[in-house]
Amino acid sequence: MSRHSPGPLQELHLGVVLDNDDPEDRGRVKLHLAATGLETWAAVMVPSAGGGYGVSLLPRVGEQVVVAFVGPDLPIVLGAVWSGGASQPEDARPVDERYLVQSPAGLKVLLDDRQPSVTIETPAGNRLVITDQGGGKVTIEQGGERVDIAPGTVKLTGSGIVSIEAAQVTISAGLVKVDAGLSKFSGVVQCDTLISNAVVSTSYSPGAGNLW
Repeated sequence: MSRHSPGPLQELHLGVVLDNDDPEDRGRVKLHLAATGLETWAAVMVPSAGGGYGVSLLPRVGEQVVVAFVGPDLPIVLGAVWSGGASQPEDARPVDERYLVQSPAGLKVLLDDRQPSVTIETPAGNRLVITDQGGGKVTIEQGGERVDIAPGTVKLTGSGIVSIEAAQVTISAGLVKVDAGLSKFSGVVQCDTLISNAVVSTSYSPGAGNLW
């Protein structure tokens, strides 16, 4: 590490991240300090940092950061700042009601106090929304396909095919209603009671008690 004086140790410094791939795997970033021209590796302050666990949100190359010196050879990045052409993500506004984590690729985790709600979204628009509004609701959305879970209701909406595959499927309900132009079953259909206005079949085998 360079031992050029960074200036008075009680001062904070602005730096630009040159590299965040720490060769020693200690979560450090390499900085260029604007005021002194010093280039050095610095630790990054995070909410939690322990052996094999912690919060990893390192600033990216090109971000401007605030640096403090605990000692001449111990700089610590306190955080990053928006400056110049770099501005907040649009979804972060209004700032007093929204809290946003957004990656450079466009992955988002949005906490919105207005609903209140939590939204997780990918760059392609696939979303998971959890809200307390209207008694609470969970929505999973991918294009035109949706799953909505609300008090007393679970709704699946598909623009194509909805498939259920399992070794066994059990449905328990007071009433099961199927509304379709044609319902097709393969194999054997067994029921305790069959009520029908009409039965069309190439063959029919009546059981005991059936009269013709």
